[in-house]
Amino acid sequence: MAGNRNGIESWMQGLEISRDPVLSAKGKAPEGSSGYHPFSALAEEPFHHKNTPKEDASNTLGSAAGGASQILTPSPFEPFDLTVGEQSEEGLEFCPFKLIRSYPFMFVNKANQDTVGSFFKQTLLESHVWDFFYLLDPGPKSRDPLLLVPSVQFEQYLDMASSELRIKLSIPRGKAREKFFVQFGDDNTPLPRFLGSVSNIDSFESLKLQISNLPKDNLTRLTSSALHNYRDKIDKVYDSFKSAKSKRDAEAARLKRVERQKGYSRMVKRVQRYLGLRGRRHYRSTSNIPPAGWNVDMEVPFATNGSVRFVCVDIEAWERQPNVITEVGLAVLDTYETMDVPPGKDGRNWFQLVESYHFRIKEYSHMVNHEFVQGCPNSFDFGTSEFVSLRQIDRVIGEIIGDNEYEHQRPVIIVGHDVIQDLKHLKKLKYNVWRVPQISDEVDTQSMFRRFEQSPNGRGLATVCDALGISGRNFHNAGNDATYTMYAMISTAIKQIVGGPEKRKENGVDESNDDLWSDGEMDDGGSPLRSPEVFL
Repeated sequence: MAGNRNGIESWMQGLEISRDPVLSAKGKAPEGSSGYHPFSALAEEPFHHKNTPKEDASNTLGSAAGGASQILTPSPFEPFDLTVGEQSEEGLEFCPFKLIRSYPFMFVNKANQDTVGSFFKQTLLESHVWDFFYLLDPGPKSRDPLLLVPSVQFEQYLDMASSELRIKLSIPRGKAREKFFVQFGDDNTPLPRFLGSVSNIDSFESLKLQISNLPKDNLTRLTSSALHNYRDKIDKVYDSFKSAKSKRDAEAARLKRVERQKGYSRMVKRVQRYLGLRGRRHYRSTSNIPPAGWNVDMEVPFATNGSVRFVCVDIEAWERQPNVITEVGLAVLDTYETMDVPPGKDGRNWFQLVESYHFRIKEYSHMVNHEFVQGCPNSFDFGTSEFVSLRQIDRVIGEIIGDNEYEHQRPVIIVGHDVIQDLKHLKKLKYNVWRVPQISDEVDTQSMFRRFEQSPNGRGLATVCDALGISGRNFHNAGNDATYTMYAMISTAIKQIVGGPEKRKENGVDESNDDLWSDGEMDDGGSPLRSPEVFL
């Protein structure tokens, strides 16, 4: 690349081009200069901004393999007679400057990418004058302003680069070509505003800093349709200079998010299956959802192959030292008992079948949270609290959940609100759920509720209960929270299967984007899932 700059200068001299690199903010050359941009021939006929170069068909450059290239003078144009912040005229075609910078790596074959990329790096903002315009992001993302240059200026730069490198460079054809020729102003939407002219990297960086002080467009005058279309157009311009890798990464992230969302749906379906609200789908012709005549005042429509026990866990840790566990709450729902009891509205008949437990750690019973949440260890509403020593708590938990030393050998479904956190805390108490063989599945009510409202955001337990119509009080008592979490699991499972789409909509279930959240009724939830063991 050692000869690039000299080659550019000789090319400019051959075209009798003005080499004054500095233009005023108005787009005019300063006093004493020629008044034309570099790469604009001193011809009689000026270029008018609404047009592209006249001899477009003849601007083809030969490749290095084809011998000497015939270099044709680009069509001249007048500098912009605009003040800073003034809107461009309608019909002018623009190219995003970031797209220009990424051109060598997005539109040049691999064999020439390094050569062209190095040339762009050396010359793009050092040997060419650009007229910059800007548009602000009209959407909620507050992205950096769009910096735009007239498309014809990039065409001329490519002509110069092709001549110097003896590599045929041109704007691509087809759909990709549209990215380099963008017009604005449809339906009275904003036109790009003039920012200034630069010929070196320092003036470019200085110019960008001025945008925050320049006029902003009033979008409130646009119709909702015009604003929507304008935002779509600007989004496409921002997307135009994303690399293929970025787009692949974005698509991979989207697919990963959709699969995670469908995982929430499968979790809900497995809960429904364990409760007898949904059957296993053994054949494509068999239905796994309740028959049309079934309602919540009837016994569950599907017999389960044996019963399972749901055991909900909630742990309260001391806010000043999270490794100190102060309370353990457990709530148990045995499906052997629910089979013969109609669930009732939102499963409320099953609420009374939940057995609740609240244990306070003796050694830490004086520690009560109050800085970030208001603890209430003395307010267990579903029974009597028990004080247990730190040394014995793992045995007490094991008696309820069931492990190899105790009689409860039926499958256990562990439940929690953001369940992985509670499982970590159990391990700190020397009760390792990953070593208990009859724990066959895990249910997270926070994820179930994400599916319920089709939201990527996790909600707190009190918020979830309120949305489901569950009256709760004295949250942040471990026994109460375990109980309310079990109620939320029951209610969410029933609301998402009772009745048809209209009934589910009435229950608050959002199914507007169901294809992004579920594989449909052909899916019965699949096999149980366990999280990988967490090592503390």
